[in-house]
Amino acid sequence: MNLRRGLVTGFFLISSNFLASTTVLAESISIKAKDGFSLSAEYLKPKTLSKRGVLMLHQCNADKSMYSALAEKAAARGFHTLALDFRGYGKSVNETYSMDKMEAKAGNRDELVAMVRKMRAEHWPSDVELAYQTLVDKVGSQNIAFIGASCGGGQAIILAEKQPPTSLSFFSSGMGEKGIERFVKLSDIPALFIAAQGDEFTFNSAKKAFEKAKSLKSKIQLYKGDGHGLPLFNQDPYLAGTMVDWFLTHSK
Repeated sequence: MNLRRGLVTGFFLISSNFLASTTVLAESISIKAKDGFSLSAEYLKPKTLSKRGVLMLHQCNADKSMYSALAEKAAARGFHTLALDFRGYGKSVNETYSMDKMEAKAGNRDELVAMVRKMRAEHWPSDVELAYQTLVDKVGSQNIAFIGASCGGGQAIILAEKQPPTSLSFFSSGMGEKGIERFVKLSDIPALFIAAQGDEFTFNSAKKAFEKAKSLKSKIQLYKGDGHGLPLFNQDPYLAGTMVDWFLTHSK
């Protein structure tokens, strides 16, 4: 029995085939969390001297590899990039925190949901903050933009409450009313919202958050279809370039 089937879109891991050859040297790094857990991340260093960075937080039906091509484009234009595998996903796994092992252990879907929510609440915010600090050390400044896809958007908001970014990008990120309320308190920060019309929850969230955004620099980009995050890169081959332009325009 596949306990993940039927859960909210963007919640659990499936493998990503969105891979790209890289012309910028990618470095796989390990970040030790507060409890000793090893977080996996991929760091790209630009070939030119730069004090700009982008922290990339994946959607919960993918892993950090969804950003391979975007990270390459950003690094080619002078950004340090760090894409993190959330705890339990991609290569950030062990015997306790692994979506496959948690699914096998759970007796039913409700138990699995409870286990994942507990992991997310107890560990993800501090894990993400450690990834941010790692990137700051690499960049040598706090001139960092955040992009969060789907559930990664919520983590971007949590981090931004502590460490304000130069800009925010919400990529098919369904915030819900509480998430939008939290975003409004940060909405002086320029924000880019990307969503597809048929991806109804994230589409409606993007429109509501954009309407409440205080920054006149904020922007919304909408698509037809029901693409949720990752597939939109294939639907629009210029999307990664649009994102990099956004980071560049709003960096210091």
